[in-house]
Amino acid sequence: MRKRERLHKAVWFVAQPFTTLLLKKYDYKTTKAPKLDEPYLVVANHTTESDMLMVASAFRKHMYFVCGEHLFRTKHAKAMQYFFDPIPAPRGGAMSGAVIEMLRRLKNGTNVMIFPEGSRSFNGETIEVSESIGMLIKRAKCALITYRTRGGYFIAPRWAYHFRKGHAEGAVVGVYTSEQLAEMSPAEITALINTDLKENAYETQAAHPYTYRAEGLAEGLENYLLLCPKCGSYDSMKTEGNRFTCTCCGLGGVYDEHGYLVGEDLPFRQVNDWGRWIAERFDEQMAEKTAGELLFTETETRLYEINKDHSTTDLDTGDVKIYKDKFVLGEREFTFEDITAMSLLYYGKSVLFTHQRRYYGITGEHFHAWKIERLYGIHNKEKQKQTERTVES
Repeated sequence: MRKRERLHKAVWFVAQPFTTLLLKKYDYKTTKAPKLDEPYLVVANHTTESDMLMVASAFRKHMYFVCGEHLFRTKHAKAMQYFFDPIPAPRGGAMSGAVIEMLRRLKNGTNVMIFPEGSRSFNGETIEVSESIGMLIKRAKCALITYRTRGGYFIAPRWAYHFRKGHAEGAVVGVYTSEQLAEMSPAEITALINTDLKENAYETQAAHPYTYRAEGLAEGLENYLLLCPKCGSYDSMKTEGNRFTCTCCGLGGVYDEHGYLVGEDLPFRQVNDWGRWIAERFDEQMAEKTAGELLFTETETRLYEINKDHSTTDLDTGDVKIYKDKFVLGEREFTFEDITAMSLLYYGKSVLFTHQRRYYGITGEHFHAWKIERLYGIHNKEKQKQTERTVES
């Protein structure tokens, strides 16, 4: 056994009681994972920045976890690498290196934890994962344990600046041996994972209501509620304390301690309903636009390149001009056709992406990157439809 692996196992064992203590503020309860005589991959849904602790509290046996590559640029990165040796997964970047490392560790007999959604949803509904996770499990020939957390969305909504105090819980959903998985296709394994991890935070809250308290409950809603349903203005929502208000027409209300929207003339009571309407309306509007038409301008942003050693190099600052098929910052133009991966960070104020094999990030205090990510998704859907039509013909 390698010396560092012994250290990681010792740290895992020693950290167990501290993990339980840290989760007490959420009144966190979990079922415990059974013992398995073979290496396994733990697959869990992603609801808070504390998910790794929540999942780990259910497992006595040591495992490595996959985390966003951006965490290797934080002040705790060196300690994290030394004591836990996580596997970096570039958000909006090439995942091949992370996949190879996961396979290596599983084949060496250690366990691995991954959150295959990649990022947390803004609306509290689990993001469906792609078939690549099923393909990974088939290649690893390992066992699989699925784990689902509930309540995490209301503790730390993706759009919010403040954590809340409230109830969260987790449970092992399924345990599948390598023999069982050998009889399944990648598509069947992926479908199994999507079923086991499926969670709708508002449906769970409606069935078992809990209170989530913090100062500034509404602060950050403007990162997700980008379109006003009354006047149709973009980026007009302002928040302070528990209140949100459209600066153009005055529509507003309160985000309460149960996670609901309360206010006169509000067409939505739930954040996810409002968000779903925004996505549908946005798609309808963008379908009517032409490629050369300027759609949005995001001000005061910073463009940087991410290097192989996780460091960054600043490239430019200024306004991001967004079109249907590309976005432009200064002299640099990024076409969706030449982007192979994209992901949002930090309340949607940052976007990471790979363009012509180079790994970039754009960030800004008032940057709403959701629009770029949504347009990129629309581009990929249209491209897929074109491919299907070509095959059919």
